[in-house]
Amino acid sequence: LEHQYPLVRVRAVVMTRDDSSGGWVPLGGGGLSHVVICKGRSHEGRGRREYIIRGERLRDRAPVLECAVQRGLVYNKVNPIFHHWRVEDRKFGLTFQSPADAISFEKGLKLVLDNPNPLLSDTEDDGQAVSIQAVFSYRK
Repeated sequence: LEHQYPLVRVRAVVMTRDDSSGGWVPLGGGGLSHVVICKGRSHEGRGRREYIIRGERLRDRAPVLECAVQRGLVYNKVNPIFHHWRVEDRKFGLTFQSPADAISFEKGLKLVLDNPNPLLSDTEDDGQAVSIQAVFSYRK
């Protein structure tokens, strides 16, 4: 996999929604992970460069999350340290180490969603900008 400098790097526990129990459970056995938003090629992107949310567990560097940032992503800020999002039928969440990490992640994701090419040049793209729209909802 190709990596580039991350737009955002935070520490969080990566979660997924367990619809059978109606709750959130840790992905990949749990544990704290480095979570980044970076530009690269995902497994599902068929070689296309795109923004990806990646999580790597700290204790053993095991990959626990790879999610392309794409049109239709729905982001929810549930409380200051737990945010989650949905892409198609997949649901992911992050329990952040601090509210500051949550704010950094949210700002980075919003930057990518508002402008698919923030701060990074990519000579391999065909030059056609894609409009990515997200719905941000906030529950207090």
